[in-house]
Amino acid sequence: MLDRALPCDRDALALLTPEEMSRADAFAVASGRGTEALMQAAGEAVAAAIAARWSPRKTIVLCGPGNNGGDGFVVGRALSDAGWPVRLALLGARTALKGAAAHHAARWTGDVAALSPAVIGDAELAVDAIFGAGLARPVAGLAAETLAALAARGISVVAVDVPSGVDGGTGGVRGLAVAADLSVTFFRKKPGHLLLPGRRLCGPTVVADIGIPAAALDEIKPATHENATALWLDRYPWPRLDDHKYRRGHAL
Repeated sequence: MLDRALPCDRDALALLTPEEMSRADAFAVASGRGTEALMQAAGEAVAAAIAARWSPRKTIVLCGPGNNGGDGFVVGRALSDAGWPVRLALLGARTALKGAAAHHAARWTGDVAALSPAVIGDAELAVDAIFGAGLARPVAGLAAETLAALAARGISVVAVDVPSGVDGGTGGVRGLAVAADLSVTFFRKKPGHLLLPGRRLCGPTVVADIGIPAAALDEIKPATHENATALWLDRYPWPRLDDHKYRRGHAL
């Protein structure tokens, strides 16, 4: 029988849309947590999740032109520092990166290849850090070609936030997306991690703490939560000994 006294932490079950996640990031920055520190923590969390599940192997980190790509630079550096053979590829010019992404790209001392299907090479593991949950357009061009080649190779894939092409708000696919063996997201899950087809493409999802204060949820007031028994168990219409068919509903 279900435990009617099961505790419920609604905040832990909160889901954040991409827009709400941006507000959480902004709250952290306003609270004194810099964007560079947030990105460092995010990349380190992804690298730690990878190291917990795989032994060192040839790894290609596929980086995009925004903050998701900046996370990828941190992942690459963390894995390389741990002795992993890592190569890194970037969509667009390194000089076009801005803010925290530019900062962490500058800390990568290895070569940076241009993103293309060929960069996958003999990699045994790929880190998909091309686009994050807030993608607002279909994946196209070199990004789409590279993802298609990645799917054809069939190697293990770790997605940073969500697999590139998955809409974090709806779980829909914008153009195409490659199924991940593991997704690592930050602070809270997004609806796209739980709604199909995103749920199938994300695989197991790890939620990493990157230093965003829990108080951010008080300001955001998320309206959507991951389903859990504890959310509704106290309101469940348990049958009573004196119940009859008119109290339990009608069947037609």
